Amino acid sequence: MRFVSVCAVLAAGCLAAFGAELNTVKAEDPSPSDAPGAWEEGGGRLTLKDAIHRALSGNPDLAAKRWEVEIGGAGVTQAGLRPNPELTFELEDIRWERGPSQRTRTRSLSGGLGSGSLPALGWETESEPGAHSGFTESEITLSIAQVIELGGKRAKRIAAAEEAKQLDLWDYEALRADIIAETARAFVAVVAAQQRLILDDELLRLAEEVVRTFRVRVQAGQESPIEAAKADVALANTRIERDRAERDLQVARTRLAAMWGGESPHFVRAEGDLEALPALESVDGLRNRVNGNPDIARWMSELAAREAALALARANRVPDATVELGFRSAGLADTASTQYGIDSGGGFSASRSDSSFDSGRDNALQLGFSIPLPVLHRNQGDIAAAQFGVSQVSDSSRAAAVRVHRDLFAAHEDAASAFSEVGALREDVLPRSGEIFEKTQEGYRQGKFDYLDVLDAQRTLFDVRTAYLDALERGHLAVIALERLTGTALAQWDTASLHSTEETEHAE
Repeated sequence: MRFVSVCAVLAAGCLAAFGAELNTVKAEDPSPSDAPGAWEEGGGRLTLKDAIHRALSGNPDLAAKRWEVEIGGAGVTQAGLRPNPELTFELEDIRWERGPSQRTRTRSLSGGLGSGSLPALGWETESEPGAHSGFTESEITLSIAQVIELGGKRAKRIAAAEEAKQLDLWDYEALRADIIAETARAFVAVVAAQQRLILDDELLRLAEEVVRTFRVRVQAGQESPIEAAKADVALANTRIERDRAERDLQVARTRLAAMWGGESPHFVRAEGDLEALPALESVDGLRNRVNGNPDIARWMSELAAREAALALARANRVPDATVELGFRSAGLADTASTQYGIDSGGGFSASRSDSSFDSGRDNALQLGFSIPLPVLHRNQGDIAAAQFGVSQVSDSSRAAAVRVHRDLFAAHEDAASAFSEVGALREDVLPRSGEIFEKTQEGYRQGKFDYLDVLDAQRTLFDVRTAYLDALERGHLAVIALERLTGTALAQWDTASLHSTEETEHAE
């Protein structure tokens, strides 16, 4: 038999326009029917479609995961940016005080006694001031350097960031599938809790009717007061069970509202037909469709991401080159020379020479190029780690597939068991227990049975009804688990998928 979605079955007529409406609904753009207060305006009835739409648009965990996808997109942008140039400014030879001056003295004696003339005495002094203080003779260098990435690092870095973003999208898809399944489970729990409360209300009504009948019979002397007291105790227990069922319903309603971030439920009743169980497909047919499970489908992107990381690690072993262009300006020192002396003829002479560079500097351009020598560090560790990561994918994906197939078989067995129990209870046990209870009631009125027989038949009937309701709930929960494991729920709600939206944008 063909596997039919429990989402469609539970809607039970409320989802007649389900397929047409889905094409206009997105998780980030909920339809007006999903707005707060829409259920109250529609009579306070909540359908499964309403609950899932509300969860996809308002679940806080899903909203937080959506920001991770945006963060991944920002990472792609960052990966494509080139390194910034580096500006360098250097100032050298700044003197705190004036430099030391230089002075030389020269003395000479020429001529002699044999020449018939007096010896000539010469004397000469020369001085040169020291360097100026401050920035006059400083050396200024202004340069700009740019790193040039080699080995295709930028393209590989972008590819790695893109694949990482794809993994974020798959993680979002997995969480979205969990939210859909958990919302469906919470919805089923509310519908089942409503049915249990109806059963307990009916049981309470019957118990009150039995107590009234007992009191009349006690007054007529047909029953002892002890039997009436037993009936009162049974009625009190029934009221306790009914109150517990009401509290359980409120807890289930609150859990369902929490799926879309609500602190309290704003709906009156969850509309769903638990008895409309879907047809159960064979386990082999279900296994052929597990590729729709994001926990399985993500491993293709995981492998691509690991391979991109390996390519980037290999590219990083190629060193980057640095090109530098600079301007250098050096100050020139001033010079001054003073000479004076007496020559051999007795004459005095003096001279002074100055050279000043205050208004001029020695300017030049600088060119530089550097590249590290990959002798010791060739990124060996990162390359090995990336290679191990690629090898790990096959084992991890196989382990994930084993888990999914294991859980699929267990969920299928649970569904088959629940479906079988439902069939047996519906076709045989439930009609017979109802018939026995009616005959016991009639026999009690005729005096053929005592109160204990009526109480036992009544309890048996309601235990069977409760077991029937539990089996229905288990069946739906098992089908929901199968939908989650095969990705069926995601296929129905794919218009709310960020992954499908991203693929459409790439295709355009």
